[in-house]
Amino acid sequence: MSRLLPENPKVTYHLIYLLRMRFIHDIRIRAGGILVIALLRFGLMAMEVWQGNVPVLLVVDNTLVAALLIWESSRAVVLYTHRRYPLSDLSGRRFGREALLLLLVIGLIYGVRMAVFSYFFTYAQGPLLLHLFGLFYTCLYGLLAAGFYELLIYMDAWQKANQEAEQLKKANLISQLDSLKNQVKPHFLFNSLNTLTALVEKDTEQAVKFIAELSKVYRYLLQSNEKELISLANELQFTQAYFFLLQTRFGPGISLTVSQADTYADCLIPPLTLQMLVENAVKHNQVSISKPLHVSIDSPDGRWLWVTNNVQQKRVSVPTTGTGLANIATKYKLLNQPNVEVLAEPTRFTVKVPLIQPVAE
Repeated sequence: MSRLLPENPKVTYHLIYLLRMRFIHDIRIRAGGILVIALLRFGLMAMEVWQGNVPVLLVVDNTLVAALLIWESSRAVVLYTHRRYPLSDLSGRRFGREALLLLLVIGLIYGVRMAVFSYFFTYAQGPLLLHLFGLFYTCLYGLLAAGFYELLIYMDAWQKANQEAEQLKKANLISQLDSLKNQVKPHFLFNSLNTLTALVEKDTEQAVKFIAELSKVYRYLLQSNEKELISLANELQFTQAYFFLLQTRFGPGISLTVSQADTYADCLIPPLTLQMLVENAVKHNQVSISKPLHVSIDSPDGRWLWVTNNVQQKRVSVPTTGTGLANIATKYKLLNQPNVEVLAEPTRFTVKVPLIQPVAE
């Protein structure tokens, strides 16, 4: 494959350059531009043509031939300028040099044409003022043609820059999401093993049941974390299993209520959303029989899922990294969904996540 690429970096740049600006070689654009300039030039001499004062040969030269020379020379100047200067160079000096070069080329072409026609045809001779006027609007057409190509080039560059920025943004989000995913699994396993260690010493039978449920939960954790979306029904089922592990650890010090959310079981959410929100509530609040933690999951309108818990901060505050909420927010952002909403009140903490409607097959 490497043999197909030229070794000369200048040749490589030129090939990339030509591929990037395919439209500048588009025959349809070139033919259309030449036709427009020919019609404009024909309009300037329409009265002379109507009166029969201008020979057919001069009409053809001043319209089609001149339009072809103006358009192609302007296009050549634009190509030369962009090979010499990068797209990022938008200085006045750069545009000034391009305009000066264009005027010199157009002026040279106009002068050669007039000299040839004046030598062979007496009807091409005329007063100096007339030739200056002809030179003026010929240069004007050249500037318009070059400006058209410059506009196309910078619009194309702007569009590609936006696309690259979006791709980079998406790649950055995916990288962040992968990093956050890798943080969830070990953290969850560490907490579960701590609970199991304490349980084995107190209740062997309950420990066996805990291991069975832990196996189910961790299997779901490994499988679903590779998916973008999962049904709310499956996520609720997993959350109930996960909550069993928490209740084994805290007993009546924690409770979970699911209201109306199961009505919208076919809706979709990013996997592990509820697990992280429940874990977040346990992490930042006291959980005990004297101060029970109540977590509720509700969906009043079927558009948003509300996860709410009562606030009872721990005596020793736990440093917050925002990993859980950041993970959820990043997933929704990556899926182009509405932003996650957080309602922090003195006695209640609520996180609202959008419910994604399934696409009908």
